Amino acid sequence: MMAAVLAVGGCSTGPSEQDIGAARVEPELRAAPRAAGSVPMVIAAPRPFASSRPAPFLSGVGAPRHLPPAAGRVTQDETERGEITAMLGAYLRDFNRHDAAAVVGHWSEHGENLDLDTGDVTRGREEVGGVFATLFAEDAEAAIDIDVQAIRPVRHDVAVVDGTSTVRFGDGGQAGSRFSAVVVKHDGRWLLESVREAAQPEASSGGHPLEQLTWLLGTWDDVGPGVAASTRCFWSAGNAFLIRTHAVSSNGDEEPRPMAGDGRIPGLLPAADVADREVMEIIGWDPESQVIRSWVFASTGRFAEGTWTRDGDDWKVRVEGRGVDAGRSSECVMVRAGADELAVRGTSDGLAAALVPVCDFIRTAR
Repeated sequence: MMAAVLAVGGCSTGPSEQDIGAARVEPELRAAPRAAGSVPMVIAAPRPFASSRPAPFLSGVGAPRHLPPAAGRVTQDETERGEITAMLGAYLRDFNRHDAAAVVGHWSEHGENLDLDTGDVTRGREEVGGVFATLFAEDAEAAIDIDVQAIRPVRHDVAVVDGTSTVRFGDGGQAGSRFSAVVVKHDGRWLLESVREAAQPEASSGGHPLEQLTWLLGTWDDVGPGVAASTRCFWSAGNAFLIRTHAVSSNGDEEPRPMAGDGRIPGLLPAADVADREVMEIIGWDPESQVIRSWVFASTGRFAEGTWTRDGDDWKVRVEGRGVDAGRSSECVMVRAGADELAVRGTSDGLAAALVPVCDFIRTAR
């Protein structure tokens, strides 16, 4: 996977950088999501994507996670880490746009990608470009997430990047890899010079069902006129549950807000007054019913139970009220619009909207 990302986007195969959106008035259920980026793989020479999927790194990558600086490192090292992180982010953005020419531009002229499992080597920008062109032509929905675990400057113009990547394909499949990439600085620009990667077992084989939702991990924010919403997702102790905390509050902005459904700003929170609230949501796997469930508790005293169903890259959450909301139900749809973009769709007067924020989010921290 790593090789695929590198070859495709210059060291990795994934979607893109983060773009911060603003809190929005809820649009109609299942409003069209923003196009999600794809990520090709770069480990092997171009060949039919369906029959030979590249390693995750070349296939696509999400915005790289920022790592805290190691103690004792000099300022120059931190500057170089920042530049390399920015380069990987630009690479991911270009990949998600399926801009093969821009992706290849993040590779050095003689850069190469080696698949440690097959021994296949992709050398030079022309071959790398062929891999990306093939992937973009055959899988318009390919996308990747990448976890950068370390950036180690070797000297002022050479560094090593280690991490893992996971590529999601349009047919619902996915693949992961471990990678190590050498990046070099040419004429003031960091470029991918050499990528080595080896495949990891697919998350779907023997993995925990909740691994399908790990893309929700991190902090997500959406600030719009009059309302601020944020969501944080993390593992419980022992990784048995995913826990999401939500907060919705008025930010004091008196600027008139568009009405729900207004085409100018899709996905904003309801135009009506929004009550400040904090919500805790616990997501777990129900082994008896073989479904993912969630339990939602609001600071207002309301609570509900949800059932999650996957629909391609989207997730439908059917919420059933409990207590004072017994007998009420509604549905919202969670749309993964990009590596770091999340759109929650639902009716503005629905039970789900009264609990979790129904708006567009951008991931601001992992």
